[in-house]
Amino acid sequence: MSSRHNIIATWRAHLEPNPTILALWLEGADATNAVDEYSDLDVCCSVTAGSLAQVAAQAEQALASLGPLDFKQMLHEENDFQHLVFHLAGTSAYLLVDLNLFVARGSEFVVGDAIEQSLVLFDKANVVRYVSQQERLTALGRNQRLQVLKDTVAQVSRLDKYIKRGEFLEAFGYYQRWLLNPLIEVLRMQYTPLHPDYFIVHISRHLPSHVLHRLEALFQVNSVAEIESKQQEALKFFEETIAGLTSEREGGL
Repeated sequence: MSSRHNIIATWRAHLEPNPTILALWLEGADATNAVDEYSDLDVCCSVTAGSLAQVAAQAEQALASLGPLDFKQMLHEENDFQHLVFHLAGTSAYLLVDLNLFVARGSEFVVGDAIEQSLVLFDKANVVRYVSQQERLTALGRNQRLQVLKDTVAQVSRLDKYIKRGEFLEAFGYYQRWLLNPLIEVLRMQYTPLHPDYFIVHISRHLPSHVLHRLEALFQVNSVAEIESKQQEALKFFEETIAGLTSEREGGL
């Protein structure tokens, strides 16, 4: 049995009997059958109120039963959520184990979505939910977000001033923030409409090759002069994509 399967089997065996643990499921590559030698492990767990710290400690103890941990970090913490990252000594450097702990809730997935799925190990309280594509699209509020992105790009003068000053690092950062990042999001709206917030995660798999190559070229800049020349192409690309999205909306798609 591989290290990956050992971790999954161990957590299921140790966590399922605990009545304060409502569900355990996998996301990411394991859920979409896309695991390769570079894949990390994305595990999610739903727990009852008041048991977050206890379950986190139990999960760590169960993982440590397989061998010493050489890395542990609390990546994010709220009152009803924790995101921990672990690594088992002696396993692949790429096999980082992400554990997301939710209080009395789970994740929501879309029926028929090829990008994001769940592999449920157990679910005692039906916290892993599926909705229709239309329900997800309605919830995303695309029209409002499009206006925010248009307003962001309308402030491209924030980039221009650094180009005129000849300050590369500032121009590079603002080129990404005020132009390329909004461009990526509208391209996501067009080609992965259920996941406009995925940014560059697996974007090379999600965009058509001709669109990907056009986007990649905009990132390939080595000077203020190149940023200035590619700024216009990025603006054109953004406006074309916005026009396509607007046309889809008006056509009732």
